[in-house]
Amino acid sequence: MKRTGSFLLSCMALLSICLVPASAAEDSASEAYRDLAEYWAPTIYQDVNESYHVRTDFPTRFDYDGDWRGDNNWENLLNYEENPSAYFSVRETLTHYFIEYDFYYPRDDGPVSLEKHENDLEGCILAIRKDDSEFGTLQLMETQAHNHWYQYSNDGAISSGSDDIDGGILLDGYRPCIYISANGIGTDAGHGVKAYDGRAANGGDGIIFRFVNGTSVMPADTSGSYTHAYDYALVPMDELWDRRYDVGGSGHTYNDWGHFHGDTYTDSSCTLPWIKDDPDDGPLYDGVYWSDPAFFIDTHLNGLGEFSHEYLFNPYYTHKITVVDIMSCANKDSFNDESDIYMKISVDGLIYIDQNHWKDNQAPKNVKKSVFLGKEQAEFGDEYSEPFNTIYFARQDNTEVKIEVLDKDGTSGDDTMGTLTATPAPGETVVWTDQPTSTGEARVSAIVEAR
Repeated sequence: MKRTGSFLLSCMALLSICLVPASAAEDSASEAYRDLAEYWAPTIYQDVNESYHVRTDFPTRFDYDGDWRGDNNWENLLNYEENPSAYFSVRETLTHYFIEYDFYYPRDDGPVSLEKHENDLEGCILAIRKDDSEFGTLQLMETQAHNHWYQYSNDGAISSGSDDIDGGILLDGYRPCIYISANGIGTDAGHGVKAYDGRAANGGDGIIFRFVNGTSVMPADTSGSYTHAYDYALVPMDELWDRRYDVGGSGHTYNDWGHFHGDTYTDSSCTLPWIKDDPDDGPLYDGVYWSDPAFFIDTHLNGLGEFSHEYLFNPYYTHKITVVDIMSCANKDSFNDESDIYMKISVDGLIYIDQNHWKDNQAPKNVKKSVFLGKEQAEFGDEYSEPFNTIYFARQDNTEVKIEVLDKDGTSGDDTMGTLTATPAPGETVVWTDQPTSTGEARVSAIVEAR
């Protein structure tokens, strides 16, 4: 069990459920990691499409027009300076830095209404291995285009996991090069982010955004195939994360949880990182790359070497859950056969952990089994770089966390063995020690922390 601490262990020894205040010490903002983010800031090969005005293809700040309304950004595009910018955020584990860069565009335009919406955000994440150098070594990069993730390796030992490797990384000196598509229609459009592969710009026009010192001015010339280069600013993603509850549609930043508000072509435009999901990347669900990038990358890829899930800095989650052990107290299969137990963990009604992550076939009654993801008979398999049992999620505050224990049944529906539920307020921690589920057919030891 990672970083539980003697206080929590003593709580678990004494109490079935206890509430303890979160640490008063708050993590500093990603601004503290600015030097790291600037060092690794990717060189951006930005395609442009004159059919929809080249300014629609300049990444900028959401508040480029001086306000935080989401429903006037389309209209204001040609009325304000659009200084090139990228949002950044950082998480740190014992072994890695994870640096996320997100690129915002006031318009996602195209030839048909289905392609058009106000506000657009795509991104990439770098895994930087910590070593004796000041800024570490680039190990891999994942990019996002149209809700699909693409993996690029800078380490020959890395192999496919739940997702495959899409290629290598071209470097501009030591910085990774990325390609961002222009407005338009089709798979190579809509500001999708991929690794740059050296090709000329589509249609012969495209520009480069190369970080120098963050002095950002609006590009004046987009002609030629990546002929002209411009600096860009780095803005902490905290500016958008800290406004995540500014919801309600008209006049607000967000329409609802995790969606920008825009009233041009659609009311609810573009998902934010804390709810984005790739539907075909294996057992990973909404927003995990934002809240728990170690879990995200360690699921996607293998051969990562020393790779820790223990965070030293991660302010971008709302719920932290550690499952210590599970005990089967009933034989649910026919003829009193032993249960094949697994758990479903859900936050705010969304399931994040299931039989893919941990399952114990033929679990004997009244025998406590330690839980580590990927172990026992997990259906995804033993794919992880180290044993871990703590996961991080980003959902709304004051929402229900549920752990359900089930018996896997291949011939009929899975049988529930009861649930544990809690709705901790921010700053509270719920500790269950050998806690019977609602049916009494299983017992669970777990810690649920609301940030």
